[in-house]
Amino acid sequence: MALQTWFSIAAGLVAAIAGGMACVLFARRKASASHRSLALLLGATAVAHLVNAAGLLDQSHALLWRAIAMVAELAQPALLLYVGLAFLSPVERSHDSSVRWRARVIGILGLLLAVCAVTGQVFERKVFEDGQVAIILTAWGGVPYAFILTGMALGLAQLELVLRASREPVRHKLKFIVIGLGGLAGFQIYQASQMLLFPVWQAQHVLVGSVATAMALCLVVYGLGRTRFREVLVNTYVSQQALFGSVTFILCGLYLLGVGAIGEWLRRSGQPLGVGFSVVVVFGALVGLAIAVFSKTVRADVRRFLNRNFYRSKHDYRAQWLQVTEIFEQAASKEAIMDRLLDFLIKTVPTTEISLWSLRETDRRFCHIRSMKTEKVHASLDRSHPVIVQLQEKDEEVVIEDAWSKKNAGSGSGEDPLIAAGVALCFPIRTQGRLTAFIALGRQLRGEAYGADDCDLLRGLSHHVGALLSHASLAEERRASAELEALHRFSVFCLHDLKNLAARLSLVAQNAEVHGKDPAFQDSAMRTVADTAHKMGTLMSKLSLKSFEPMSMAMLESVDMPTLIDETVASMGIQEHVRLYVCSEPVPPVMAVREQLHQVLLNVVLNAKQAIGEKGEISVAVEQSNGFVVVTVSDTGSGIPDSMLESLFRPLQTRKPGGLGIGLYQCKQIVEAHQGTILLQSQEGKGTQVRITLPIYCPAVTM
Repeated sequence: MALQTWFSIAAGLVAAIAGGMACVLFARRKASASHRSLALLLGATAVAHLVNAAGLLDQSHALLWRAIAMVAELAQPALLLYVGLAFLSPVERSHDSSVRWRARVIGILGLLLAVCAVTGQVFERKVFEDGQVAIILTAWGGVPYAFILTGMALGLAQLELVLRASREPVRHKLKFIVIGLGGLAGFQIYQASQMLLFPVWQAQHVLVGSVATAMALCLVVYGLGRTRFREVLVNTYVSQQALFGSVTFILCGLYLLGVGAIGEWLRRSGQPLGVGFSVVVVFGALVGLAIAVFSKTVRADVRRFLNRNFYRSKHDYRAQWLQVTEIFEQAASKEAIMDRLLDFLIKTVPTTEISLWSLRETDRRFCHIRSMKTEKVHASLDRSHPVIVQLQEKDEEVVIEDAWSKKNAGSGSGEDPLIAAGVALCFPIRTQGRLTAFIALGRQLRGEAYGADDCDLLRGLSHHVGALLSHASLAEERRASAELEALHRFSVFCLHDLKNLAARLSLVAQNAEVHGKDPAFQDSAMRTVADTAHKMGTLMSKLSLKSFEPMSMAMLESVDMPTLIDETVASMGIQEHVRLYVCSEPVPPVMAVREQLHQVLLNVVLNAKQAIGEKGEISVAVEQSNGFVVVTVSDTGSGIPDSMLESLFRPLQTRKPGGLGIGLYQCKQIVEAHQGTILLQSQEGKGTQVRITLPIYCPAVTM
């Protein structure tokens, strides 16, 4: 009995300290919101310890005292949340109503549970066989302690947010107060977990709680002394992700409490299979919870509810932009950028249709390159497509309405790929002011239209991705230039070998003047010439890249394209089994470097000849169209796979054995230097078509 008296005295001293601090904070004339909230929390702490002390001294009414102490303990989670929220700046509190909703919900739940505690539904007296009397939890007594554990955990998370968002010197003044309050919350969590594991109230709980509370109060007093009882505010920010996590935590906790209650009722129902049914119910509930947690629709519904009721904006731009910068931090290539973009869109946009389309340089068509669906889609869109036209004309989203879909569904051959995929919104991605890709999104899961918040987020994201793609393209060009420079350096050594081989032939020619009629010399000379020719051919194949020098006005001349084509074809010596058709009409001349255009035509026709193999047809057509001379080279060869079309115009990329992958790259450089374009269209198994467009020469008119 004397031991319980000492426990009671310790609890009374702690209650006096906490109550005194609460009175001091309330007595101040200019008490701030944080001080008032802290005073209420300390007051509830004082009441809990004072009632525990009374319960140890008055054993006849111990059950009543324990119930009253439980009421004070149930009030502490909500008060702790209000203390943490009181440290926020008034601007943040006034602009965002979500900073109070958690404390209000926790307060209402605590009040309901307090009514249960007062009515005797939490504790009961139990007399053991040895005559000892103890206070134990009822069948529903674990619910209030589970609530305390959950509420204090939320309070700790709120305090951690405040401390993490604070900066010096505010953190220097605030940290001991936050640590002290965290100690109070931590002990309550520990005590609640102990009661859930061992549902018997013991006198030693009062002593342990008194010591822990005294240590926490010392830290709070020291922290208040540092602030000189002045208000300390933190310009923190309650993110939507934190709000979503809190709501998810509370909903999952309430769900599990409800499942536990149903399982307990089944066990206590006295039915023959009650215990078995309770296990099945709990297992099914856990499986259902896992499905709901990983369901994109459920997450979207929760976020939509929070956005409508607690936030002015649908998206947490600050948190999501930090996420964007982190996701794209290590993305250096176009492929990596598109992979990260698709991953971010899948996590952010609540829809079942997300695809990315990119401009393919070879045929200037927009191709489907990424999708959230597992099946691979081979589709492409011409630049004359209505959606592409609108995306090129303006840097804004294009909404595909039902009326547009019905109007255009029957136009053209086949079903439109965008309509077939159920696309509702397209967003452009521009690189250096040019449309190079776009995002295609389906309707949202609940059929809602995309609002201004969605478009703002996607607009910022597409601009960021466009800048990253521009940087990746420049980096790729730098890498290509470095590789070509390395090839040029390698050519120096090959030229040295060619010089030695030329000297070898020169010696043969000199000796031929003296020993030319000797049969043995003739045989040796022929072997030397053949060997030298073979080695020179090998070196020349390695040096097939002819340096392309920048054009100057002095190099330009008037070139008749039909004549140049005839000369190119005549120099090739086409075999009989290859049919070559040249169809040309009178066209105006073009201003160009004749040798460079000859090199382009020779490369394209040689590629066509290699593609058709032993038998096939090659056609070369020349025509005039809209101020341009158009040269079209077609073949009936094997065609080029779609997977290789993207990289055909890149240097050092080839599909031919022994090729260097430079020909088409050089052709593109030459044609674009003449202000023209080169496009390539190919279908595997049906041949390839190369279309070269050059501007017509218009001589200046002199007065």
